[in-house]
Amino acid sequence: MSKAAAKSTAPAKQSKADYEGRSKPSQIRESNIVAAKSVASAIRTSLGPRGMDKMIQEGKGEVTITNDGATILKQMKVIHPAAKMLVELSKAQDIEAGDGTTSVVVLAGSMLEASQKLLSKGIHPTIISESFQRAAARACNILDTLATPVDMTDRQMLMKIASTSLNSKVVSQYSSVLAPIAVNAVLSVCGGPDSVSLNDIRVVKKLGGTVEDTEMIPGLLLDHKTCSSSGGVHRMEKARIGLIQFCISPPKTDMENTVVLNDYTQMDRVLKEERMYILNIVKEIKKAGCNVLFIQKSILRDAVNDLALHFLAKMKILVVKDIERDEVEFICKTLNCRPIASLDHFNPDMLGTAELVEEVQTGSSKITKVTGIQNQGKTMSILVRGSNKLVLDEAERSLHDALCVIRCLVKKKQLIPGGGAPRSSCPSS
Repeated sequence: MSKAAAKSTAPAKQSKADYEGRSKPSQIRESNIVAAKSVASAIRTSLGPRGMDKMIQEGKGEVTITNDGATILKQMKVIHPAAKMLVELSKAQDIEAGDGTTSVVVLAGSMLEASQKLLSKGIHPTIISESFQRAAARACNILDTLATPVDMTDRQMLMKIASTSLNSKVVSQYSSVLAPIAVNAVLSVCGGPDSVSLNDIRVVKKLGGTVEDTEMIPGLLLDHKTCSSSGGVHRMEKARIGLIQFCISPPKTDMENTVVLNDYTQMDRVLKEERMYILNIVKEIKKAGCNVLFIQKSILRDAVNDLALHFLAKMKILVVKDIERDEVEFICKTLNCRPIASLDHFNPDMLGTAELVEEVQTGSSKITKVTGIQNQGKTMSILVRGSNKLVLDEAERSLHDALCVIRCLVKKKQLIPGGGAPRSSCPSS
């Protein structure tokens, strides 16, 4: 082949490459739409009153039965980036509203399916996106005209609204139990006319009993039992409660060191020093008037050792150890106390007061209940019960949805018709 012929074929190859490059974006869009539609179709059958529950089995053999969209998508092993966006969309809906996690994914899948048809007709993606935004703004205006105001003092109406969100759940037969708990809990922690945080509601799950045994506690529940070693106290009336963040155990250096003891005399001296060190800490705690001690969990060393528990039991101080760091803020807000970071700051002003602290048997395990709290903060504790782990987990998820529904009503006191009425009104308008 001559050089001239080679030159004449080069532009043809280049134009073919350009053509393949121009077609690639449309192929990527098509792939994204197909992946997102597959996620939407996977949970479409769990939507609505006739929706079916999904049984999901993990690799380790654990089984989950639910129709909650966020839970189903969280269990799915999604790889495609576009499909992951729908999973994140469902998570965002769960955080913001608590319900509608399935609806938002199904709606997004339907919009992508409509976009696919418009793209095949040659309409530019930007025009489609802008049209969807204008339609969404118009739909919001229509929904505002359909909305009716809700009286937040009408608890019967609020219970009916909460029951509606529970009717499609696995535990729908217990809606008469869970709905009043959700309404009373949210209204109890309202910080203002439009302010409420679900972080002020603590939900503790305990296996045993039935969902009917679920109850709201006007106090504090801790998923920990009291320390029973060395004859520890299990019940304390007229409690003065301290929450400490320091350890009651022999001190350790920041670096690994080795202590060499040459004879028994030195060993005996070390043990006596440790004993006196711990005893002095316990005496200072008792001196401040504290008779109930909550101890935060430590990752560096033992938060409290057996010798300290022995001294605390001798001085009739009830001890609950291994309090998690993320529990401290809620406990302090409930008890109206402050966490104590060092022994130097341990004084009566840092303590909380309650009528009763006791260990309670729940099924095969125990929890600690604090009631009669003086100057209690705006917090609430809920004990959820269930006959097995599947029912217990689903009861917690259903209760969370009901709590979120009432929270949304507190923020925006409006109600729109259900049963697909808004979706029927928007297209006709």
